[in-house]
Amino acid sequence: MLSAPSIAPLIPTSHPLPNGNTLFLFRNDSLGIVKLDLTLEAGSAYQTRKSQAHGANQLFGEATTQLPAAQMAEFLDFRGIVVERMADTCTANLSFYFMRRFADQLFPLIAQMFQAPVVTPQLFDAYLSRRSAQLKTNFQKTNYLARNLYYELLYGPDHPLGTYAHPEDLQHLTLSDVQDFIHRHYSLAHAQLILSGPIDDELLRLADAHLAPQASTPAPAAIVPATPPHQKAQVAHAPLPGAVQSTIRIGRLLPFPWHSTDYTRFMVLNTLLGGYFGSRLMSNLREDKGYTYGIYSQTQIFRNSIALYITADVAAAATADAVTEINNEIERLRQEPVTQAELDRVRNYMMGDFIRSIDGTFEISERYRQMVATGVDERLSTNLMQTLADVTPAQLHTLAQTTLTDLITVTSGPA
Repeated sequence: MLSAPSIAPLIPTSHPLPNGNTLFLFRNDSLGIVKLDLTLEAGSAYQTRKSQAHGANQLFGEATTQLPAAQMAEFLDFRGIVVERMADTCTANLSFYFMRRFADQLFPLIAQMFQAPVVTPQLFDAYLSRRSAQLKTNFQKTNYLARNLYYELLYGPDHPLGTYAHPEDLQHLTLSDVQDFIHRHYSLAHAQLILSGPIDDELLRLADAHLAPQASTPAPAAIVPATPPHQKAQVAHAPLPGAVQSTIRIGRLLPFPWHSTDYTRFMVLNTLLGGYFGSRLMSNLREDKGYTYGIYSQTQIFRNSIALYITADVAAAATADAVTEINNEIERLRQEPVTQAELDRVRNYMMGDFIRSIDGTFEISERYRQMVATGVDERLSTNLMQTLADVTPAQLHTLAQTTLTDLITVTSGPA
């Protein structure tokens, strides 16, 4: 019997802020760096023009009414403060990495970013140039084209998860679009706040003083994109003339929620299929056939849905054969129960991988941030630990028969 690790490290302590918001804490006094995460309901599902949410995320905090962009960059660089930005479908995130001794200077600046943000025409034009170049480059990549077409077929072109920006869409994005999005969605009072690292009473006092403004507008209602009806099996191709390789994506929407034990059992089945280096897909397509350097099968949790996808880059001439071998491995799982020895090997790998994923304060805090952003809680980890302890080959066989069907197959490469 496997000894399951405790999920206690995944559960933060909480510090109530004066404005009623909560600061979640992951303490580790041995670290020399502090990390502050701010997550906002400011993803692409809220935008009225494509790239509006991305532009707001990239330009927010570049300047304020008191600190122009050049001085802002100098302030951060001189103190070694790193700012990471990300916007996805529902949320946007800002992460600040800084040395503890600079908190008394950084926290007032963060408050200033939210109180008096500035996006100048020069900053906006520079963003458009960068974004246009990035999109044009992406549209010359088979993995980008395959990913976009896959999610469009999975969710539909009108769903937030099924739509994406083209370079020409930037012609319709204006400075006022970005400014308005920041005004509506970037509120420090409504941000989810996570503080990780060496946390003392003085740091909490600074948070109380600078990270807890009273809300001037109501909190935006969290968007939960509708789950589309299950798509039937279909095959599609995204051509890229001149490409020397192809990208394959195969998968479907899973028919159960994240808190179901069926999902954690499927996590085991999926790992066995293509979730680690010793998986069946890797052994077949990389080790035996030499079609690819790597092939992976993953699940991705979104609000209200979970997507399965198998992906690999292969030589263009091997595309059809690679798809055939992927389908052969899927069919083998549907026809033959896995052996207990193979299950035990996967079980041990997943337990070790889980332990590695929480081996670090910043890793734990990031895991927690992603859980909250997608509506997941500690039940997922609890269910996984229980599944790893008691899942059987028969259960996986039944799951393969009922779930690994009606798959969407997308390829991208030469016509």
